[in-house]
Amino acid sequence: MSLFDPQGFLAPILVHGRILMQDMWRSCIDWDEEIGELEFRKWKQWVEMLAYVYKLSIPRWYFHGAPSTSLGDIQLHIFTDASEQAYGCVGRFVRNCQRKKNNKPIYTLRATEAQKRLIRRNMVSTIVPIMTEEYEQAEILLFRIAQKDHYLNELKILKRSEEAKKHFIEHTSPIYNADPFLDEDGVIRMNGRTAKATHVPYDTRFPVILPNQHAITTLLLRNYHERYGHANRETVVNEVRQRFYIPFLRSSIDKITKSCQHCKTRKCQPRYPRMANLPEQRLTPFVHPFGNVGIDYLGPIDVINARRVEKRYVAVFTCLVTRAVHLEVAHSLSTEACIMAIRRFVCRRGPPVEIFSDNGTNFQGASNELKKQIADIQIDCATTFTDSHTKWNFNPPSAPHMGGVWERMVRSVKEGLQALNDGRKLNDEILTTVLLEVENLINSRPLTYMPQNSSDNVALTPNHFLIGSSAGKKDRMGPLPDPAEVLRNTYKRSTQLAERMWNRWLKKYLPTLNQRTKWIKHSCQLRVGDLVFIAEGPRKAWMRAIVEEVFPASDGTIRQAVVRTAQGKYLKRPVVKLAVLETDLDH
Repeated sequence: MSLFDPQGFLAPILVHGRILMQDMWRSCIDWDEEIGELEFRKWKQWVEMLAYVYKLSIPRWYFHGAPSTSLGDIQLHIFTDASEQAYGCVGRFVRNCQRKKNNKPIYTLRATEAQKRLIRRNMVSTIVPIMTEEYEQAEILLFRIAQKDHYLNELKILKRSEEAKKHFIEHTSPIYNADPFLDEDGVIRMNGRTAKATHVPYDTRFPVILPNQHAITTLLLRNYHERYGHANRETVVNEVRQRFYIPFLRSSIDKITKSCQHCKTRKCQPRYPRMANLPEQRLTPFVHPFGNVGIDYLGPIDVINARRVEKRYVAVFTCLVTRAVHLEVAHSLSTEACIMAIRRFVCRRGPPVEIFSDNGTNFQGASNELKKQIADIQIDCATTFTDSHTKWNFNPPSAPHMGGVWERMVRSVKEGLQALNDGRKLNDEILTTVLLEVENLINSRPLTYMPQNSSDNVALTPNHFLIGSSAGKKDRMGPLPDPAEVLRNTYKRSTQLAERMWNRWLKKYLPTLNQRTKWIKHSCQLRVGDLVFIAEGPRKAWMRAIVEEVFPASDGTIRQAVVRTAQGKYLKRPVVKLAVLETDLDH
């Protein structure tokens, strides 16, 4: 049994029955079970409402009594509404034209707006199909509206004779050079030099002139931009010129491209904040070498051990002040291997005050284990280890640029290993020897440029702070009879030598760190609530996230942030890995 009600006049009554049926299904009542008292009362009320159907009278002509001259001005209005139980739509001329009402499915209200738009669009398409001629008339009307808003004076002049047009259109008019004229529809067109090209369309020979700053022009250019697949500017310019002449067309298309959400999503790039000031740990003189160190790993390196090929890694320790390096062999990337490498470093160089590293899992574990007892590690070393005051600082994940001070040393170590590689297979003993040779080579490099006519005999190197000279050679002191005098002179000499090296460090090396080589200007600051892409891996694999927390540096610049992904996971990332898609100010 079906109901014949194509125009929906019975919808206000039928919707109650449908809601009642939906409630029955929700309560899981079987066909042979009796319904409850409440449902029975609702059903009885609905049956009583059906009696009003017999009183419904529908005229055969909607516009009965209206003068025939007014029928052309009738407008169609579509109304939609929705609640938690139902959504509906009604179309009206002067009287009810069509009414439709459906009980809303058991969805969340989030889909209600989409349902309203869908039913409204479907009703418009079924009630009033728009013809091609009507599209063309609407297009001409929009052109005339845009031209009237911006070219009113020119429009008045063009309605006069041709002689008046030539004499009264001002030279400052943006369409003066287009030699405008009015066509039979009252649209201003360009009278160009291709009027005799009869093999091309009329719109191409006489394009419509549109103002570049009108809302209609903006919508038109946006349509062309999207229709041709968000192509480059010249493609859109070529297609627009087939029908329209728009002053400052290229700049207008650029504005459309910058405001296009699809293009912003496809082309957005991470922001680079102004390069930060160097930390105090890199600028403090007269300190013990390796008091503040950075740690990183390189490798793996294959070695031969009892006819087996095993992998070894190199732990690179670099002094943040003197730029000296210390190399240790690590047998794996585990936390225990990292701790033992640090232990060997501490035994030879002393405990550091602060340690800086990337956010590797082995470093995270080592930072926690450093506070535990050394007895947990089964090695025979001294009883001292890094004390409880040693501070370990981690860079955020995916931020290798924040560890450039040790990343550059890793590169130097790799270059040294390649230079000393003679093609032979290594064992642990040879690898250790080669690393010490590379360590000495790097620590012998000059920290500053030294011209040939310099008053200094040798350039300042990291070895000067470690062993007193660049290559370990020391000048002999003359024989002194008194041992006490020898001790005093030795102490004075070492003190003067250290002071002279640090003074050279302050005067020649420190000024070289002052200039910023990139990221000079300030960029827009990241804000809480911004929609961003996490720029990791291929662009198609970038994840969207919301900025939940920002961390301003000492200079007020935000370089780190915590973001929340669509899966609810919180990640800490540097700003250079976050491509802003939409700021909180855009909402």
